[in-house]
Amino acid sequence: MFGFTYDTWNQICQMYFKLSHGSKKAYLQWFPFSKITKKDEEYISSEEFFKKYIENAAFVLFPEAMHQSENFLQKGDGSFRDSSLLSPILYLVIQSIGKEISKYYQPARNVSINVYYAGNFEYMRAKYKKDYDEFYKSINTYISGCQYFIKTDITNFFSNINLDILIKQIDKRSNVGETHFTATQFKMIKELFLYCGDGKFPTIENSIASSYLATVIYMDDIDNRIYQFIKDKIKVITSFKIIRYVDDMYILIDSKYSIDNLRDIYNQIRNEYSSILKEYGLSLNTKKCCLKSTMEIKHELIKSKYDESFYEIYHDVEELFDGGFQAFLDSLLLELKKGCIDVESYNDLLNQNFSRDEIEFTPIEIYNHYIYECEDVLQDEKVISTICEIIKTDVSFLSLDPKRLTIMIMKTKSEKAIKTLLNQLFKRNRSGLWNSYDTSIAISYLIQSEFRHIDLLEVLNKNSPKLKNYYFYCCENSFLPIIRNDRINKYLRILDDDWIAFFLYFMYWVERKRHNTLAEYAFYKNFFDRFTADMAFFYKYDPNSKKPNYKSFYKEQALKEFYKEIDKADMIIKQAHSFRNANPLAHASAELLNNFKTKDIKTSIEDLQSLIDFKIKHSS
Repeated sequence: MFGFTYDTWNQICQMYFKLSHGSKKAYLQWFPFSKITKKDEEYISSEEFFKKYIENAAFVLFPEAMHQSENFLQKGDGSFRDSSLLSPILYLVIQSIGKEISKYYQPARNVSINVYYAGNFEYMRAKYKKDYDEFYKSINTYISGCQYFIKTDITNFFSNINLDILIKQIDKRSNVGETHFTATQFKMIKELFLYCGDGKFPTIENSIASSYLATVIYMDDIDNRIYQFIKDKIKVITSFKIIRYVDDMYILIDSKYSIDNLRDIYNQIRNEYSSILKEYGLSLNTKKCCLKSTMEIKHELIKSKYDESFYEIYHDVEELFDGGFQAFLDSLLLELKKGCIDVESYNDLLNQNFSRDEIEFTPIEIYNHYIYECEDVLQDEKVISTICEIIKTDVSFLSLDPKRLTIMIMKTKSEKAIKTLLNQLFKRNRSGLWNSYDTSIAISYLIQSEFRHIDLLEVLNKNSPKLKNYYFYCCENSFLPIIRNDRINKYLRILDDDWIAFFLYFMYWVERKRHNTLAEYAFYKNFFDRFTADMAFFYKYDPNSKKPNYKSFYKEQALKEFYKEIDKADMIIKQAHSFRNANPLAHASAELLNNFKTKDIKTSIEDLQSLIDFKIKHSS
């Protein structure tokens, strides 16, 4: 249905299941993988599971497997990313689609352009650290022969990707010579991505697929065009090198001209790039673009760190920064008491306290090392005392960096510090001041405590019910039971390998999420008719039939006859056909447009569902 093979599914499952327990617990999107057993892992990655639930998209029948809600990921400036949180099954499906596409996509990008994205399908790397390091090394390799660099950035990159353009590009460059993806599969892929991204290309925590599709494929022709423009039109540049990491593009320049004499050239390149991006629905973030001497590139790379994740540092940085963490906390407390702390000044404090010219690591990497790996430092009495004083001074400071600062407090293992944090959260909830930053803090706390705080879970449920559902079905225990629903598994036995039925249900589900009620009804009614034909065949309604009679069971009388023993079935089916015949998506009369009530349509779908469930229950 989505075009990927069992081999791809198995590779993706193994990649994520083999992550360290610490990595799985560090992110809300990965947390469910920390709750499954070895036996669960073997079953989910098995061919049996793939054929039963994944190959024909049967998983779409299970509501919990289709979980999509808002995640609370922050940018470096403290604002929130437009990000999605997916059920683990949906997440694995998205990654499998990306992996399968990567096997067949033939880039048009000039070979002299270096491109990197977050993770790596070729080497099956789920984390981005190695590939960011490769990008960093590539910059340093080529920068020695250059005098200047241009750095560019794209505004809201992922959410502005046009899926029509993306699918067209995949089709053009993947179905070369032979067809690897059909039109139906492209339709499914596009609709799934729109579903996961709430109508847009999805930003998903730690998603290799999103990064690969956006970087390697969507920017493919764009990179070629700006490369050709510089090569053909900009004569004052002796040589240049383009290196991309996701939406950050660096153009390394060799020229005999001074930087002041290159300002006009910089504007030409920037304007051309901006014009090309506009054709693809993207826009340049001019505030983050610059032309600078190569001496300043390290500073730009530090500012452009892709995420806040932690890395393993095999150096005794505590010796290099002896007392550095305490000094950072002291300076943070001082700023809070002045009442003038913001994201910019917070980041300045990090740079001031964790920067050294003689080491290769950035201030963020050093800070992450302390937060994630130095429990001895965090459990020092003076450190704990300062943290408690910071929380008392202004707990809202956590909103500057909710994930790391919450983890810092948790890792002190100080009952006083943790209780102070929780009391402040409950106080904000009671006073009606709870906001997205509090949700982010609560999530970080709950992940670190493995969701062992019932009262905080209740507060989260009150303020963000979908997150509570995600916890209940995916994080409390193994997520495998979400596809062990007996009622729906009976559906699967009846439908067998009827992929068209799964397609119709999937389209009903995505239109339902978009609140496109007429389209929702059209797809559900078609699913109902087809499911009825499959059910009639499964229960040998006609013992002489050798296959389901799909042509018969879209007719009103045939359906009434099949469900005749059910009370009010005649009325339900008559109403359903009345809606179908008046639906502008199914019939030219389009009478529903004149008198259309969402409630009536929804009730009809529920009634049809009840007919299916009653029939199965009394036919078993």
